[in-house]
Amino acid sequence: MTNESRSPEDQPRHVESTKLGNAETLIGIGAAILVADWLFFDIILDGYYFFTGTLLVAAYALFTLWVRTNRPSASWPVSYSWIVKVLGYTAGALGLLELIGDLRYGVLDTFEYIAGGVIVYAGALLMFLGARQFGHAAD
Repeated sequence: MTNESRSPEDQPRHVESTKLGNAETLIGIGAAILVADWLFFDIILDGYYFFTGTLLVAAYALFTLWVRTNRPSASWPVSYSWIVKVLGYTAGALGLLELIGDLRYGVLDTFEYIAGGVIVYAGALLMFLGARQFGHAAD
């Protein structure tokens, strides 16, 4: 049976998708790191925890990147670049506040807390750097 003789329902569907740029990839990796840190250190080990707002920003960033990748024709209420930059810069600011709070209150006293904290700071920093790189690329 050739492709020409197949009905339209039998034809393989081509799903349109968009590849992420370097800045978006940094934001996605940083957000995934934050979610993984929350799952491992907070849920599984019941040890180091961080501000839930940071987790929500990471989840929103992952959702935004998923929509951009799998639904490229989706309409946005504001420009996509604005959404990505706000999420990345917000994660960076929240990561900095997390670091300041951890140092101020002496939270980083065991290996588990140090590892959990450093991973959160790294994820937030990656999201910030991705937003910064995205901002320069969009200008």
